[in-house]
Amino acid sequence: MSHRKTRIPDSVIAEAECWDFTRDSFCQTHPGFQDNELVFDYPTVYIIYSQAENRHSHRTEYLAYVGETNDIVSRTYQHFGPDARSREDWRDLAKRAESDRGCVRQYIIGNAHFNKSLTLDVENRMMQYLLGVDAIKQLNNRRANAQGNYYPQHEFDEIFSKTWRALHKRNPELFPLESVIRDSALFKASPFHRLTKEQRAAEERILAITRAALMRQSAEETLEDGEFGQLIIVQGAAGTGKTVLISHLFNRLSREVSVKGEAVIDDDESGDEDVRTKGVTAYMLIQHHEQRHVYNQVAKKLGLQKKVDEVVQKPTSFINSFSAPKLDEAGNPIRGKRDVNKPQGRADIALIDEAHLLLTQGSQGYQGNNMLLDVMRRAKVTVAVFDPAQILQTSQHWDEDDLAALLAPTNDPTGHEDSEVTLKDGVRFFRSSIHLGQQMRISAGEEVIRWIDDFASGLRIGAIPHDHSERRRGKKIRDAYEIKVFSSPIDLFLAIKQKAIDAQDKGLSRVLATYDWAYKSKKKNELDPDGMWNVELHLDYDGTWKMGLSEDDDRGFERGADAADPTRFCHPWNYCLVHPSSSKLDEETAWAEKPETIDEIGSTYTIQGFDLNYAGVIIGPSVKFRDGRICFDASSSKNSQATNKRNSTLDYSEKNLRNELSVLLRRGVHGLYLFAVDPELQAELLRAQDAGGL
Repeated sequence: MSHRKTRIPDSVIAEAECWDFTRDSFCQTHPGFQDNELVFDYPTVYIIYSQAENRHSHRTEYLAYVGETNDIVSRTYQHFGPDARSREDWRDLAKRAESDRGCVRQYIIGNAHFNKSLTLDVENRMMQYLLGVDAIKQLNNRRANAQGNYYPQHEFDEIFSKTWRALHKRNPELFPLESVIRDSALFKASPFHRLTKEQRAAEERILAITRAALMRQSAEETLEDGEFGQLIIVQGAAGTGKTVLISHLFNRLSREVSVKGEAVIDDDESGDEDVRTKGVTAYMLIQHHEQRHVYNQVAKKLGLQKKVDEVVQKPTSFINSFSAPKLDEAGNPIRGKRDVNKPQGRADIALIDEAHLLLTQGSQGYQGNNMLLDVMRRAKVTVAVFDPAQILQTSQHWDEDDLAALLAPTNDPTGHEDSEVTLKDGVRFFRSSIHLGQQMRISAGEEVIRWIDDFASGLRIGAIPHDHSERRRGKKIRDAYEIKVFSSPIDLFLAIKQKAIDAQDKGLSRVLATYDWAYKSKKKNELDPDGMWNVELHLDYDGTWKMGLSEDDDRGFERGADAADPTRFCHPWNYCLVHPSSSKLDEETAWAEKPETIDEIGSTYTIQGFDLNYAGVIIGPSVKFRDGRICFDASSSKNSQATNKRNSTLDYSEKNLRNELSVLLRRGVHGLYLFAVDPELQAELLRAQDAGGL
């Protein structure tokens, strides 16, 4: 559908105290709005906020609420009247406002083109943006309300951006630059993203299956031996929007429930902001350390948990909390010990992001044999996001036949029908399968995505295609994706650093590397005066880059990538540097968002599951090119968790190293920069670049 080019009006923004808010009182103090119908007579979006100083960090922190209404006066009265008597969050704000009239304020946003659908979309994106603001401590909103197609949806992006820029001028702390927000890990994991058609269909199928399973299992407290709760497997390659879907589900399942004889998921789509959680418990389980930090922040800011690790948990913590106490020889409980083999009680719902990272064998911190099965014995419904191409460790691998049975497509294309899964050891359970296929991360044309897929999966290295920007209705909707091969790791590093500091490219651009240089998180490097573990390379006399520093290098472990010295590269691995401003509040910030990490080298352990604007990947010698094919050399890797054998016989090293490369190559949203240590692989990449005419 085409639309005539019309001038999009600027939004009107009024700021007012919330306590005893009336049209007359507001117009007396703001005479310029006396006849402004956009504030009082049109649909509006409003942001109610209160600020205070954190007593520990002395930073300003905000409590905020975003809403939309056709009557701002009545809605403000509702919040500080009836809502304050029934809801704790509004009760707290009302007390603040009553004791200090100027303590709680609101921005009221009006626009001549606002209608119901447009204000709901502005409200939803406003929540999405504010969730990613560091200064926001709590965002007291209920559910996402992203709209479908409507008129004038084509104006939405411009109206919102112009409005946000105007708010930024008024309060840059509460409304940072859009580029800063969009690079936030919280923004990318937000439950307020507009879902694609594929994601919406997947969510509705999951909710329908969950509804039925909760009704069916409502009376069962603990399962008998050999019984498991309902499993819903969500499959999809890296970048297909699995995290957005699981985050959206977590928010809905935690909010939109009701009790009608039994606990079920509420299917009311009215958008009532006061639908409350009643009787259904939903946990988010994440094995990945960095991702768990992000979900913990999301859950705390949205009021889904009062403290860290309350409903967002490590899988082992969840398993232990629903296990019976371990007994000593006399039959007495051992303090702090739980028996993983004896489930006790059940949660309603367990959602697992990155479920491919769950262990399938015991370890020092986990006494079971299969984390996914142990979770399923403790939850009525388990929703597991699973991508076998992102398994990185030997201890995460499944038996091949069991994995094939677990991930087999369902006979029912709608996903409503269960398939019975039988594993080799006789374990049986029912499972529904849902697949996401649309690439959401890499902002590129099909040829570029196919090239990355082929290289990342170890299939081949073809000519690197030249991407083109895309335009729609005369407006650029994306820039051309950039793949570039560098002849020097120094040049690659400096190019990524420039991308990170340039005004228009400011944000998450980082250098990553395969795990081919030593790193021990709990031990200092005795060879380095600062105890750091480094990614080190030197330019040899024959013109090739070699591992480590040159034997005659008298600079020792002086770190840096300086164009003035093009013969040595030495940068610390992730989490080696300590920034002077680091504090406990910074601990939950994702690695790539910390400013000091621009001088570090990231790994799969810090970047898996996250996006970068530009990813610079140094491919170490564990990836080689021989006889016209990509091959993987376990002897060159320093990742023992990827290269050790299972039960001293099963060797998964080639699969693990291939998956490691795949994870690193798929991080960049707008660009991928490459350098390979193996001379033959580096030469092949340069030939591919020349063949593509780049």
